[in-house]
Amino acid sequence: MSNVQNSSETPKPVITEKQARRINAPARNMVISMLVMIAILIPILLLVPRLTSNQNMYNPQVDVPAIAYQSTQEAGYPVAAPTPDNWTYNFARWNSNQPDKIDFWNSGVVSPDQQYVELTQAGDTNPSWVAQKTNNSAITGEAEVAGITWETREGTEKDENTKREKTVTYYVGEVGSTTVILSSESGAEPIEQWAQQVVDYSKSPSHTAEPTPSNTSGIQ
Repeated sequence: MSNVQNSSETPKPVITEKQARRINAPARNMVISMLVMIAILIPILLLVPRLTSNQNMYNPQVDVPAIAYQSTQEAGYPVAAPTPDNWTYNFARWNSNQPDKIDFWNSGVVSPDQQYVELTQAGDTNPSWVAQKTNNSAITGEAEVAGITWETREGTEKDENTKREKTVTYYVGEVGSTTVILSSESGAEPIEQWAQQVVDYSKSPSHTAEPTPSNTSGIQ
């Protein structure tokens, strides 16, 4: 009886070691290929937020002379809007109807070596306003740039793209009758370069005369 049962069982295939390696080779190659692709993609994915950041994107629609002229009329003082060669604007605007009654001029520029600097300018400011615009960053000292003593600050913020903490440097100075705040994630060098441009421009502002009509108002 038991012999009949044994004879009905399906015999298990037996393969050699060489055959087993041949069978497993495609799966092993697929795993290796996936690991190589992941190794290539990880650095690219890490760079994507920096490449797509709106900070370093040049916006050709920013009509700086027109916006500066309109903003100057609103502000009652010549807003800082230098336009040196090789520096590009990605935004410029006048921010009105602020809850604290301190309206301000705001712009973002990219240096020739692709470093981003943001400018905030207002008249009749106070320490609370400065603290707010610098995200309550700690005062770190002073710097002499373009004949002006700038208060330096440094703080951390969360990057909107990477969600990681980033270090931001601030320079706060009195330019004419206004308070100017310059900030950058790239440290002091691009800030000081732009500070020089801002101070030089303030001595002879060129965008206060009515420019060619433009559809770009930049007033918010």
